[in-house]
Amino acid sequence: MYVPSYFRLSDPDEITSFIQAHSFGILVSAVDGQLTATHLPFVYEPEQQVLLAHMARANPQWRNLSGQSVLVIFPGPHAYISPSWYQVPESVPTWNYVAMHVRGTCTVIDSEEERADLLEKMVRFYEPDSDLPSQADKPFYRSLMTGVVGFRIHITRVEGAAKLSQNKSEEVQQRVIAKLRQSSDTGAQSIAKLMQQRLNTLRGAGPVGTL
Repeated sequence: MYVPSYFRLSDPDEITSFIQAHSFGILVSAVDGQLTATHLPFVYEPEQQVLLAHMARANPQWRNLSGQSVLVIFPGPHAYISPSWYQVPESVPTWNYVAMHVRGTCTVIDSEEERADLLEKMVRFYEPDSDLPSQADKPFYRSLMTGVVGFRIHITRVEGAAKLSQNKSEEVQQRVIAKLRQSSDTGAQSIAKLMQQRLNTLRGAGPVGTL
């Protein structure tokens, strides 16, 4: 991913916060020489630098995943930025966004016990109070578990981009924030919040939210 230095997102805490908040990612791998993508929920374990996920056994993408280098894309909020908002001559349109690319080596989980453990971790992450894990020994759960394939990705590289008009003056950034806040689009609202958060942090006022 091409990321100019002033847009690069490299702080470990921000990376963790972003992936956990935008954990529905896109797994990209090669299947029979063709790039294939599947949209999946992930669980990120930063201490182990591992991503956990599962997919339907009927999905052929898993069959040659083990040992393969893969890419997982985590898209975040994004919004169109009009040059008219800058009030600066000779400006052009652009797009502000936040996104993360995670690369790693995949291992398919064959053990039923390990697969059950992975599914419990995923349920606990997305619904901490769920009683589903307590039913893991019941026939319906075991039957459904055979229909999925679990896997882990051992992370080798993380690339993050937070393009939030950092290359513009603070005055221009405030104009962009004001215009974004007028939009009913949730992406525009999120980008405005992140832009203001960054400016507040630079001023020493502390963040107002997370990526």
